Amino acid sequence: ERQEAQGRGREHLLAGGSAAERGGCGLTGVHGLAALRQAMTDYLTAQGVESMTAWPKEQAGALTAPLAVVQVKEVEAGSAGFQNYLGQRYDAETRSWTEAFGQKVSVKFLVTLYSPRQDGERGCRALLDRVAEAFLRGGPEGFAVEKWSVGETGFDRESGSFRGKLQAVCRGMLTAVTSESGALVGFRVKGEVR
Repeated sequence: ERQEAQGRGREHLLAGGSAAERGGCGLTGVHGLAALRQAMTDYLTAQGVESMTAWPKEQAGALTAPLAVVQVKEVEAGSAGFQNYLGQRYDAETRSWTEAFGQKVSVKFLVTLYSPRQDGERGCRALLDRVAEAFLRGGPEGFAVEKWSVGETGFDRESGSFRGKLQAVCRGMLTAVTSESGALVGFRVKGEVR
């Protein structure tokens, strides 16, 4: 199958330096974790759930609308080929050969949900239901939600609101494409469900 270089000029999840610089495909890094958190945050926001990547201290006791706070709890990556090498492909657009590298990745997201005190625990459970519905429809671009679980809800004195937690496990395939010189020219995330 012919696959053209993907994502030129775009930000990429977990993209690192070139394969030549690191003896393999650069698929990890702090920027990658931030990108993963942001991808889930953007997905939930697009599904109608107000979301952010960190709890704003100024919200303590002043929360007026339900809010989801996204964290990356765990990332597991595994090889998709011999030393992550997936082979060469011809890029018709640039008329050059590219090399593809990839990793299978599993990301466990922790989503902490906050609901205003006046909405009670019922408001928190309604928010949990909305997030669960969003996971039934899909997940962040390039990732498939494989499973999710819901924790208990209750009042949180520190935030002055009701709080519940939800964990979601997403799987995907991260692929990077390098030019003949070894420079990273594209990166793509493909969802995978077992």
